[in-house]
Amino acid sequence: MTTLATKSMIAVAVLALAGEAVYSYHQAHRAVGFAETAGTAGAATTKTTQDTPINACALLSDEEVSAAVGAKVTPAERRDDGEVGGKGDYAPPGTYSSTCFWRFANEAVDLDDPNLPMDGRRFAILNAMVWPKGGGYAAQFLQSFRDAFEHQIIPAAPIALDGIGDEALWWGDGTAVRKGDTSFGVSVFLQNGDKASQRKMEEALARKVVGRI
Repeated sequence: MTTLATKSMIAVAVLALAGEAVYSYHQAHRAVGFAETAGTAGAATTKTTQDTPINACALLSDEEVSAAVGAKVTPAERRDDGEVGGKGDYAPPGTYSSTCFWRFANEAVDLDDPNLPMDGRRFAILNAMVWPKGGGYAAQFLQSFRDAFEHQIIPAAPIALDGIGDEALWWGDGTAVRKGDTSFGVSVFLQNGDKASQRKMEEALARKVVGRI
């Protein structure tokens, strides 16, 4: 994989888990020295047909997310990027990305902070990607988080996790997992800096997801 492709995959790996709530494409591309490209992570096309390779919202129920985070969440919102292969250097043709998003219910509007992800609202997000069979791309996706640390795109070195899929890691703002030619990442944002609690929630959700892939 070329240096450009590697850096592109790093940026998208971070974007895929953090979503438009944390990074824009402008910020991520600037972080790895890219020229700007059109659009932002929020410009994803939602696909809800049943013949898509994977549906992130089918991998967790609203009730399971509520139980893991200890609070009621709004109904799942599906926000697929869809077929992403060939649209950049990081993904080959045949790569499909599906995202599911849950907001914590009954958040106080008067506490909005524009300097925080989602204006300070708490949320959970799951991104699942199906890669072309046999290419090792799911493993490269997880490696991109380690590369992101080396390139100072994320501040903490990923920590390997045992017993989840073929490989799993926690990267500071989410848990990333691969199983076969599928990878996924789940993040919970409590907005209070409590990474230990977020990690516990993310790992619990990841263990449920991996059994359904």
